[in-house]
Amino acid sequence: MVRRLLRRCSLLAALSIAAANAHAGEYLIGSGVYDITGPVAETGMFGYAAQQTADGLHMRLRARAFIVQDPSSGRRIVYVNTDLGAMFQSVKLEVVKRLQARYGAVYGHENVMLAATHTHSGNAGLSHYALYQLASADNSLFGYSSQAFNAVVNGIVASIDRAHQNLAPGSIDLSSGELATATRNRSLPGYLANVDAGHYAQDTDKTMLQLRFRKDNGREVGLLNWYAIHPTALSMKQTKISSDSKGYAELFFERAKGADYSASETFVAAFSNSNEGDVVSSHGNAYSAPGYQGSADEYANVEVDGSRQLQMAQTLYQQAGQRLSGRLDYRHQWTGMSGFVVRPEFSKNAAAVTLCTPSRGYAFAAGGENGPSNIPGISEGMTHDNTNIGTAFQAFLNGSPTAGAVLFAFGVLALPFDDPCQWPKPNLLATGALDWVPKVLPHQVFVIGPLAIVGLPYEATTMSGRRIRAQVMKQLAGSGVTTVVIAGLANSYSGYLTTPEEFATQQYEGASTEFGPFAEPAVEQVVSDLSSALAQGRGVADTGTPPDKSKQPFLERPGVVFDDKPLFQQFGQVLVQPAASYARGGKVVATFRGAHPKNNLRTQDTFLKVERWNGSSWQAVANDWDFETTYTWRRESVAYSQVDVEWRIPADAATGTYRLRQFGDWKSGWTGAVSPYSGTTRSFEVR
Repeated sequence: MVRRLLRRCSLLAALSIAAANAHAGEYLIGSGVYDITGPVAETGMFGYAAQQTADGLHMRLRARAFIVQDPSSGRRIVYVNTDLGAMFQSVKLEVVKRLQARYGAVYGHENVMLAATHTHSGNAGLSHYALYQLASADNSLFGYSSQAFNAVVNGIVASIDRAHQNLAPGSIDLSSGELATATRNRSLPGYLANVDAGHYAQDTDKTMLQLRFRKDNGREVGLLNWYAIHPTALSMKQTKISSDSKGYAELFFERAKGADYSASETFVAAFSNSNEGDVVSSHGNAYSAPGYQGSADEYANVEVDGSRQLQMAQTLYQQAGQRLSGRLDYRHQWTGMSGFVVRPEFSKNAAAVTLCTPSRGYAFAAGGENGPSNIPGISEGMTHDNTNIGTAFQAFLNGSPTAGAVLFAFGVLALPFDDPCQWPKPNLLATGALDWVPKVLPHQVFVIGPLAIVGLPYEATTMSGRRIRAQVMKQLAGSGVTTVVIAGLANSYSGYLTTPEEFATQQYEGASTEFGPFAEPAVEQVVSDLSSALAQGRGVADTGTPPDKSKQPFLERPGVVFDDKPLFQQFGQVLVQPAASYARGGKVVATFRGAHPKNNLRTQDTFLKVERWNGSSWQAVANDWDFETTYTWRRESVAYSQVDVEWRIPADAATGTYRLRQFGDWKSGWTGAVSPYSGTTRSFEVR
């Protein structure tokens, strides 16, 4: 079904090009895409919980960059969508540092926005802050990876380099549509506590907003859209690095456009996230809580969620849309959040209030309704009024996978503790006092003609997003802005952002709101001030400076010492061959004598190929970034490795003769040299 839709998409797109080219664009536009996958085995994964450790690859992770420049003013903006669980401040700081070393003042924190899709199957170990290192810890409890960090930073910079080199006159068209059945609210007790909940027909935002980029010479540059959803089609029991449902949509749209990831310029489809804090798929995953569950087939769940977003994007791509024109501008602020003063018009109090020192509440350890932690004695809704702190703290220590590290830190600080500022949240983790989280955060607003893009370093809930968008619109409507979209998980990461009413109920999201009950009104104030400055042409002063922690030592898992193999075997040798033939829709698996994939990340390359004989040569039909393939690594004894290559044969695959190939690199225990190897199965038939 998906492939038929993709073919239809390509045909309709061809018909629409001529009409679109009748109007010359008024911006310079460019796009670029690059691999940010990093290590795929014996490394942590970020999104669910500590000790989720990768043992292979499902779909590669990529950075997708767009640059827009106003030729008249020279101002330009950069937006990068990354297939990551979160965009950590460490990454943003390093990316900008490298861009400025290369381009000078052309790019800075003010005009570069980096966002994450929030896949829960991406690489971890990217943050310089301890809380996120704890959450990133693999099964050896190491929570930082310089290999993963550099892969992500290098790939983001490379994607921007490509977009920079590809700048040319072009146009941008804005469309939007309702994807009504794909999501649901997982935190209704919090949402329904909002005084304005009754003003809305839906308890999640259903709108996909999309930009189509096309150069004046007719070349299709790409698309960028925003849709609020937790990309958790793959469960926490799934241990392959993957871009999940948004990556599925990106891959299949790009496949339909003939994207070539090795090319310096190719079609780029970026599916960004928005205010997804309390928003999950209506389909669920294989291990979601009762009432939220999807199929037992992990990959089928990805296809359901990804196809829904893909089909909406295809529909929007064919629409004429609203041609963007007018001013391009931006404002950015590093905001000191602890002690931030929230003015009465935003706090809705008679007097100003201040934000708190960051902390996490007990319901943070409970997990969301769709995926609870099931720690005895820990649940959502734990407040000062209904919680015995001593009993709850002991329950956490007894049941949490990070309890050992927490106990060590808390033993020093004599916690559990109380902070009246955070009321009614009973504090579990003193994340601010321990310097485990950033306390200076970036807030950012881009304006492209009638569109404002608000970059926030949070998982904002549905109602938080609505209130923040309203503040931006209030300030910028007089300047011609008619549409506001939130780019969630942008430039840094600070957990969740809930309204005061939601915070009071202390669901998982409220307990994960770091700066207290007035955090969301504070963000309303910050973006309102940024938007006012844009409307009036004023600058904005920072109220804090983010610390550079890059020189601090972080504990990392030791690298590969050496690879070995049994006597009389060779690296790449096929240990288990495929069967002689398979029906379409079947699954092919072969096992190879392999080596550790950390020896060579194969960035912009592949660990596997599926090849078909075309009558004169072998032609690749699938690689390790394709949805239908999976690469699995496992350790056998101290230094032996086995690798499985799996191909789930598409129902519309061409019949014929096929083979599987595996590529890797082994490290010598004598010299430390790393050498490539490859292995090839015997051929098999697809009928």
